[in-house]
Amino acid sequence: MKKLFSAALALTIGLSTYAQSPVDLKIKPEIGKPIVMNMIVKTDVEGPQNLIMDMNMKMDMKATAFENELYTIDNTTKSIKVDINADMMTMSYNSEEEPADEIGKALAEQFSKIIDQTVTLKMDNKGNAVEVNLPDSFKEQGFDQSSFANITTALPEKAVSVGESWESTIDTEANPMLSKTVTTSTFTADSADGYVINVVGKLFDKAGAEIGSMNGKYVLDKATCLSKSGEVTTSVE
Repeated sequence: MKKLFSAALALTIGLSTYAQSPVDLKIKPEIGKPIVMNMIVKTDVEGPQNLIMDMNMKMDMKATAFENELYTIDNTTKSIKVDINADMMTMSYNSEEEPADEIGKALAEQFSKIIDQTVTLKMDNKGNAVEVNLPDSFKEQGFDQSSFANITTALPEKAVSVGESWESTIDTEANPMLSKTVTTSTFTADSADGYVINVVGKLFDKAGAEIGSMNGKYVLDKATCLSKSGEVTTSVE
């Protein structure tokens, strides 16, 4: 019994040590093979006109080339579901359903223009988008390059273990309100579903003043380190 207990203890310690081994998180997509991503974006803007918007986007991400240490990744929007509350007025749209009222039809007129449209990113192996090319249909709906800066989370320069954190700065100069977002990411779990990264951040305006915050969670595909799913909540004062 004593030997059995000792063997079990040794196995437990061994597995624990293995699970806590540092992981070098680098994106390494297979060229031409798509990965499905579900992205949930929640936005709360306080001001003269308050706005709360919940958006759920399903996208296909596919690497098409690897040149000069950069991946070219096509990100195609396949479906959108959005709920908007603007000064007590509520609106909803679901690209997979027929609009039920005039407001829904108006939203469909806007958002349907970006379904099956592709945003092309050039990204290094640490998830930093160094170039974002938007189709005109996205620009017409108010999206800019910074809208896709958090399509995947920035990865650490060195290998990390569960519980370790790192900081990143996202340039959002293309956004009319923001200049940058400073984030702290934490590798919170190595699960069967993927690597789980929690992110918190601060938003700064063009004058350098802090005007909001964000928090989110990403689940990275273990084979490619691309985001399988993401949920980001942003609050702006």
